[in-house]
Amino acid sequence: MVGDALDFQLLLASARHEIATLLDDPRLSTGLPGKRGGALRDHVLDLIAAVEHRMAHGPGGGASQRARSAFARSMRQSIGVLQGAHAALPWLEATRRPSVNLGSLYVTEEWARILVGTDVDLVVVPDPEFMYATTSWPFSAVINETPGFTARNTRRPVVLNYPLSDADRVLLHPIFAHELGHASVDEHHLVDAVATELDNDPAFTTALEDTVNAMVAGTGLAQTQISGMLRGLLLDWIEELLCDHLAIEIAGPAFMWPFALFVLPHGYGEVGREHPPNTLRVRLALEHLARRGWRPYMDRIAPEIMVWLDGIAGDATGALDRLFAFLRDQLLAHANVLQDTASRRTGADALDPAAMEPAADEAAGLLERLILPVGLGNPLDSRAILLGGWQRAIAEHGDHPAGLVEALTDRRLQELVGKAIELSTVASAWKPAK
Repeated sequence: MVGDALDFQLLLASARHEIATLLDDPRLSTGLPGKRGGALRDHVLDLIAAVEHRMAHGPGGGASQRARSAFARSMRQSIGVLQGAHAALPWLEATRRPSVNLGSLYVTEEWARILVGTDVDLVVVPDPEFMYATTSWPFSAVINETPGFTARNTRRPVVLNYPLSDADRVLLHPIFAHELGHASVDEHHLVDAVATELDNDPAFTTALEDTVNAMVAGTGLAQTQISGMLRGLLLDWIEELLCDHLAIEIAGPAFMWPFALFVLPHGYGEVGREHPPNTLRVRLALEHLARRGWRPYMDRIAPEIMVWLDGIAGDATGALDRLFAFLRDQLLAHANVLQDTASRRTGADALDPAAMEPAADEAAGLLERLILPVGLGNPLDSRAILLGGWQRAIAEHGDHPAGLVEALTDRRLQELVGKAIELSTVASAWKPAK
């Protein structure tokens, strides 16, 4: 029976076994050098402490069946999360021996500090599936739901997964900035900020009401059902678009080109419950880049690619079902809200075309001569090196969509870009002794 003595015996023994297995693993029991991975390790230790707290405060012999059943449920949840915590062990190992390009890791850590905060602990690990994804506070379900327990760790652990095949594809790694956007959106409540602005706009609320009423008449569902469904989809789309805009703020065109290269083979104008159509994403991204002053640079470096992307953006207003057309039309009408929200988050750390274009030109020129583009005078900004890498890639492999794909096969170019970012980061951080 659930919650009886034998059930408790099984659950407590299982929990102790999972805890012992985790603590006996040297990847967890051994301290980490430096700060990388430290918050993730502390997060796992907090999970273990939270479960031990639950075990120590279980119901006594005279507890009601309701209380005993509730404790049994909490222990089953605990065991499931403890078993999931074994996934963190190879993550911790990855902090000791990163498999991703080191220069790319440095610039990604810079993006994490800008987007999420200075107290972020970024762990970048390969994923067995061909997938980019980000997870923050992976074991918080037990920690936050344990009454009377206070976690020791306050730094946000962020685990960023990438396909192992892309470990050295440095030109593709600006996609990491989009993934970090999810942690930024969560940490700083950016979706709520956008939703609040929309709700304060009479044009939006009127359009929402009209759409809900029309769908009620057509489906027979209740207004609350339709409204809740619309809002849920809208919030998911807003999050994805905010992540695109945050990546544009900190990476500029170096995000736009790999973004198109990555998403368009997977879909064109199809809608998804969590992801807007790629035609809409391309259009809003191009509008944001133009507003930021990047369009002249992009037209100079890749005029034919930009014509291609403009054509895709032009298809964003194609026919859609009423529900998705409402989402699309409102997001286009409120593009400035998305852009402004991202710009406020990045502030002075946003990429400035006036400063970056000359530096990217310098980096591209050095790459053309197979010279590490660290900088002829002062170290070049790591993001300018990445942008210069794309500039050189397009010049060498062609100003057309296939050229973007072919650039990813250029290992020599990407090795130069990654090593230059690595050295530039070290040189910028180094302070000569007085």
